[in-house]
Amino acid sequence: MRKIISGVAATIVAGGLALGGAALHSNAETTQQTTTQQVAAVKFVKRDFDCFAHVGCLASSQLPSTWKQINLAKYRTRFADKANQTATFTTNLGAKVSTAQAMKNKQKALKGTRGLHIVSTATTKMKSTSGQGPLTVSTIVYTYKSGKTTRWVATRYIGTWGYTDAGIELTVAGAPKNSKFLGTVLLKATSAVETRG
Repeated sequence: MRKIISGVAATIVAGGLALGGAALHSNAETTQQTTTQQVAAVKFVKRDFDCFAHVGCLASSQLPSTWKQINLAKYRTRFADKANQTATFTTNLGAKVSTAQAMKNKQKALKGTRGLHIVSTATTKMKSTSGQGPLTVSTIVYTYKSGKTTRWVATRYIGTWGYTDAGIELTVAGAPKNSKFLGTVLLKATSAVETRG
């Protein structure tokens, strides 16, 4: 396990953006240009989820407007695009452990995953853009093998309203070459997440 706190390839800052070494390319300028183009081409909008007929929608966040919403289970929602880039929310963790402990539990659960490489782990504070801060966030970034494909993943545990307990899990995943763009998705989705009721 290692904590990465600076560098082009991996940055964990007060804003809560966690990126992995898989983002490192020999031509950093080209990578930055591609990332800028990706972000510019994507419109981030408020997306509601955890919706029920009798109470309405209990959660929302800022996500790409074109990503398809998939309800996986009660209080578990995935947003995905055609390139298999995903953002998955689980909002019923129950705040039973701290965000840091939830991250450690996740790392233990990953043991034995094929081709696993832990890129970074960190716990930090963030501002909320939805009025539910300050946020405590613990993030584990890793890559693994899915068939012949390498997947880049950032799983983040979020405590809202100044609490350090993990109430929300957010996982963003996709191709390593798009990790900087996926980091932007992670940042926007984290800072704007809102739970109600």
